Parts: sequence; C-alpha cells; structure tokens
Amino acid sequence: MKISKLALTTIILLIALSNMLFSEEVKFNAEKMDVKENGNLIIGYKSNTFIPKDDINIISKEVKYYKNKSLIIFKNNVLFYDKKNNIVIEGDKIIYEKNKNLIFSEGPTKYNIENKYDINSENTYFDRTKKIIFGDKEAIIEDTEKNIFKLKEKYKILVDEEIIKSKKSLILDKNDNTYIFEDLVLNFKTKEILGKEVKVDFKDSYFGNVDNDPILKGRSSYSNEQELKVYKAVFSTCNTQDKKCRGWEINSDEFKHDKVKKIFEYKNSWLKLFDYKVFFTPYFNHPDPSVKRKSGFLTPYYGTSDSLGTQLNFPYFKVIDIDKDITFNPRYYADKSFLLQNEYRQALKNSNILSDFSFLIGDAGTKGHLFYNQIGKINNNTNFVLNIQNVKGDNYLKTHKLKDNSLIIKDDSVLESNLDLEMQFIDSNLFTSFKIYEDLSANYHDRYQYVFPDFNFSKNIDIPDSYNGKFNFNSSGYNKLYNTNVTESALTNDFLFTSNEYVNSKGIASNFNLLLKNSNDHSNNSTSFEDNLNYNLFGLFKYDASFPLQKRMENYTHFLKPLISFRYSPNGNNDLSEKDLYLNYNNAFGLNRISEGSQVEGGESINLGLEFKRKDNNSLDILDLKLANIIKMDEDHRMPTKSKLNKKRSDIFGEVNYNLGNKAKIGYYFSYDKDLKYSNRDELSFDLNANNFLTNISYYSVQNDLPDAENIRNSSKFYYDDENSLSFEVSKDLDNDFTQYYNLIYTHETDCILFNLNYNKSFYRDGILEPTKTLSFLIRIIPFTEFGVPNLGELINN
Repeated sequence: MKISKLALTTIILLIALSNMLFSEEVKFNAEKMDVKENGNLIIGYKSNTFIPKDDINIISKEVKYYKNKSLIIFKNNVLFYDKKNNIVIEGDKIIYEKNKNLIFSEGPTKYNIENKYDINSENTYFDRTKKIIFGDKEAIIEDTEKNIFKLKEKYKILVDEEIIKSKKSLILDKNDNTYIFEDLVLNFKTKEILGKEVKVDFKDSYFGNVDNDPILKGRSSYSNEQELKVYKAVFSTCNTQDKKCRGWEINSDEFKHDKVKKIFEYKNSWLKLFDYKVFFTPYFNHPDPSVKRKSGFLTPYYGTSDSLGTQLNFPYFKVIDIDKDITFNPRYYADKSFLLQNEYRQALKNSNILSDFSFLIGDAGTKGHLFYNQIGKINNNTNFVLNIQNVKGDNYLKTHKLKDNSLIIKDDSVLESNLDLEMQFIDSNLFTSFKIYEDLSANYHDRYQYVFPDFNFSKNIDIPDSYNGKFNFNSSGYNKLYNTNVTESALTNDFLFTSNEYVNSKGIASNFNLLLKNSNDHSNNSTSFEDNLNYNLFGLFKYDASFPLQKRMENYTHFLKPLISFRYSPNGNNDLSEKDLYLNYNNAFGLNRISEGSQVEGGESINLGLEFKRKDNNSLDILDLKLANIIKMDEDHRMPTKSKLNKKRSDIFGEVNYNLGNKAKIGYYFSYDKDLKYSNRDELSFDLNANNFLTNISYYSVQNDLPDAENIRNSSKFYYDDENSLSFEVSKDLDNDFTQYYNLIYTHETDCILFNLNYNKSFYRDGILEPTKTLSFLIRIIPFTEFGVPNLGELINN
C-alpha cells in the first residue's frame, strides 16, 4: 500500500504537534533528568512538577513520568498541591493517573482541605473528576474547632458538598465527649449528622463527677447546630466497672439535646433502678451540664410527722436575671394548711444577698419568718455583714423544721440581727458590730438583748529592733442591754509586749510577756460588774521557759520538753468564782487563761509542765503525753472554782494520745485531784479502723469536786464492700440512765446513685416537740434528683 507524500507529511506534523502539546501538559524543573525507554519514561530528581492544565504543582525528591500510560509517580517527601480544589496532599508515594484524573497515595497520607480540615490516613484515593476522597483504612479528620472525626472502615468524603460517609465512625468533640456511629453521614456545611446504632461516651466529669462513666446509646440519631436527637435511647451516668448492672438508667423513645435552650428532653421514658423498671413518665427535661442556673421544677418531696401529718412539697427554681434568682418551696398539709418558703439570691457589684422568708396560712392562724443576709465590701479596706432575722410564732421554725431546708437558718431557738463592719489598715484593724438577740424560749419582756456598739481595735506599734520583741495595742468594748433593765458598758485597753524567744548556751528557750490592762465599766443590775462606774488598771508579767531534749534510737525518736511558766499580777481580778471554766493543757499556759477580757488573773503562780513525744522513723506520732500543774502562793476564792485556780494547787491535768499503728488510736484527757486520790474530769476516746470496720467511742465524766455528769457515745460503721455500709450511732446519759438517741443507717452508694434507709429514735424533748421514732428512706439519682420518704412507718399506717 502506497502512502502519498501528503499523508506522510500530515502524520509527521500530527506527531510533532502531539509531542509539543504533551510537553506543555507536564513540565519539570529538576536538578537532574533521565530519559529512558525511547522517551516514554522521564525520571526527575529533586523535582518541582507542574501540570498547568489541571492547575497542579507537585514537589518531590523523585518523579517518574510514563508517557504511554499517562501515569506519574512521585516519591519521597511528596507535596501535592491541587490548586484548583484548594487541597494539599502530603505522602511518601503519590500516583497520578492523568487519563482517569485519579490520585492514589500509598502509605501514610495527610490532606489539608481549604485550610478547614486536616485528614490523616493511608492508601487513599482522590477522584478529581467526581471530587471524592475515599479509602478503606482508618482516617482521622480534625477541623478548626479541634473536633476529631475517626472514620474506622470504608469512607467517602465529598469535597464540594463537604459530606462524609462512613460505615463505622467515632467523633471526639472539643469537650472530650465521644460519639460512635454506624452508617454515618456528616455534612460539614449544614452541621448535620445522621447515623445508626449511636453511642455517646461523655467525658467522665461532664456531669460533675470524675468517677462517672456517662453514656447515651440509641438505634439511630440526627444532629445539627440546634439539636441532637437519639431514638430508642438509653442514658445513664453510672460507672459499670466491676458491676453487673448500672445503678440507674433511663430508657426513652426519644432523647433530645436542645443546644439552643441547653436542656436534655426525654419522651416516653422508664426509670430503671438495678435493671428494674420503677417509674414511667411521658415527658421530662433537665438542663445540660453547661447550664449553671435554669428555671424549672425541682424534685417533689413527700413527708409526714406526728404533729403536722402528711405534707407535699413542689419546689420551683426561677432565674430572674443574670444576677438574681429565687426558689419557691410551697408545702401543702393534710389539714389544708399552706406554707410557702422562699429563698432569694442576688449578686451585686460589691456584695451578695441571701434571704429566706415564708408564711403559713391555716387553722392555727398566719405565721412566718424573714432571714436576710448580705456580705460584701464598702471599699477595698472595709467589709461588712448584715443580718436581719424575724419570726412570727415562737416554735414556728422548729415545728416546720425550716432549718433543714435553708442555707441561712443556723439556729431556730435564738435570733440574731446584726451589722458587722471590719476595716483593714496597713498596721491596724478595726471591727465593730451592732447586734440584737431574741431568745424565742424566753418570756416576751426578757427575750431581747441589745449590744451596740461592740468593737475591737488592734494596732501593731513599731519599736526599735534593739527591744527584741513586738508591741501591740488592743482596745475593745461594748454597750449591752438585756433582761429588760440590765445595762452594761465596758471598755478595755491592752498594751502587750511580747519578747523574742531566746535560747542560751545550755539549750534553754525562754521568752516573756508584759501586759498592762485598763478596764472601765458602767452597769446597772448586772451580775458581771459592780453597779455604777468602775475604773481598773491591771498589770501582768509572764515568763516562759522550756528545755527541749531529743534522743534518737534505732526505730524511734524521743522528744522530752520540761516547761515552767511564772506569772505575777500585783492587782487581782473581781469575783469570777461562778464562771464556767475548765482548765486543760492547751489553755493552762495561755496569757489570759481565765478568758475574761476585762480582767487579769491576780496574784502569782507557777505552771509546771512536761511534754513527751515518741515518733517513728517516718515522723509519725506514736505516743504523745502532756502533763501540767499550777501552784499558787495563796488560795483565791474569787477565781473560777471549776478550774481549780481557787486552790493553792490545781488538779493535775493533761492528755495522752497513743497510736496503735494505722488501725487504732486512744485519746485520754484528764484532771486528777492534786494528791491523785480521785479523778474530777475524764474524757476518753477510742478510734478503731480494722479492715472494713470503723468505730469511735467517746466517754465523758465529771464528778467528785465538780457537778456530776457522765455520758457515752458510739459511732460505728461497717463496710460490706465499696458500695454498701451499715452504721450505728447511740448516745446515753449514764448519770441519769437515759438514752438520748440512736440511729441505724443502711447506705448503698456508688458514683451515680445513693440509697439510704435510716431508723432513728430520739428520746429527749425540745420545747413543745415530742420524742420521735422514724423509719425513712432516700434515693438520690446523682447528679440529677432525689426522692424519699422521711417517715416510712407513718406512710404505711396512713
């Protein structure tokens, strides 16, 4: 067959044109180039490769271009810039099939898509025509908000639509919560997520308890920026490690997390306790853990008592504004009485307000109370506390046990309204208050006590270093009216010099105090002061010395410290013989051990003391013994008789603490007659921690020279395991052979549930309140709610 000259010329021109066009499709800028296989294979080293038509730029240490296959292989530190799609691919081997417009990255690979997402995977494909990234190895995606998406099996990433599809996936959000899906479809543009067999593994501390393991499971789920819905959901915060079942869980047809309102909602739900269905509700909700305050009903409460009968509470919490809220706690009684207790809270710029107030409407009339507390500062140097307390009905607080439901009611017998001011300066401090007390158990005329002002001023006075000590001035006083016609006004000024401690060449440590006290008082009908105006000036010198000794042995170190304290006051105190004061080792060596701020202990006395301590090689106390005795020149019947300071020699008093390893501890506090013939005061405590059993026994006895009193108490607890315990408490007055109370309590407690069954019997009377006997239980679903019955026996009887 003959080919014409024209045809041959045409073929040659087409081949030349083809080579020219192809050479424009792939351009190489390399340090070294090799051409092999008759020009079909081009190899470049340290190359910067351009494909202008596809808007692609690739940097690699080696590139192989197979012309006849339209195949380019890049190796070693490859950076593949797809400028058209705004994608960067990093890998060690990337294959680009030009005819198919397909990129394959062999081995570990990293994608960056539009600077929005980073993808780490291996053996990935990128179809540039369809704009799909796909593979069957695990891929990890991280967005700009630090959310992490782990695609476990086969996946597709639709680049333009920003959609992910994966058979099995795990999402770790920026709050460390984990979401596990099957058949995931995730749309980054609309923030929508669809999936089957979802499991949400919340961060352990998400609900406030690091021991929790909160998990939400469901058959399917849907999520966007506004909400998360899980269908056929199971939710619990319980940790199941080493447990057969969760303490509680909620099974719902639909669970919804409203991300805008920040609430969890449940539809058609069963509450299961220990795998048993106990309560059904068609709907309920609660705030999600990010919400600190949200309006809504709190846990209802049912109660009974002998005096009030059955009661129902339906508390409601209301957020008024960002800085204020209130809790309404209405009670409905079986006798149709109605009590509304409220707690109001407000945060101001420089102070916080907490108030508790109520009113009762019923057959017994209208009663109520108001407790108001405000704590804050007036300026940087001045703090204040304001309390207002008022009650209508003397036994109102006790009868309705309002103290149990209040953060502010600390005492239901004595009311205290006061304004306290404290001013801090560089070297001084001033505290002053105005107080009104009301004793609800006293008759109307004698129940009030007014104290205003009551102040204390203290100042450290600079003195030269050569004085080897420090000087303090303190002034205190008050004006008081009580018992209708008793008035007292007192002003006391203290000038106190305290020397530095000095240790001589023999190892004896010593220091001294000089006190000058000026007291002034004016009173009428007072038992504490003489009537009319009185001025006193007292002086006191006190010298302390000790000789600390130490002896090291193979397994122990012994410490022995003899002490002596001498005090002298030329002008004694007033009559304090009836003052209720007991001496012990801790207060015997104090400067003002009679605890009477306006007076100084008169006369002279010597304190003798001895301290012995035994420590093991780990510096743990094994034995601690302290003894003291006070010697005076003369008897002083103006001193407190219970303290024995009225005698020439006081009792011998002290304490012993002995540790029996880590299992047991014995403490003994005593006050023996000076001749050791008998004991006047004994306190014994015993603590035992043996495996799963804890117990404390405390015994108290006063006798012989002191008014008789004897009491014993025991508190014991036995742990069956880490979750179950049984405890017992009892207190008995041995002097009157009278058991005051006892409690028997069974407790089951885990990280997410508490069950408490309590039998209590109290035998004492308190005003109009009768002795009580109750059997109560409480179930607390941690951290959401609790419910229980304070008197189960009464409920059963009713």
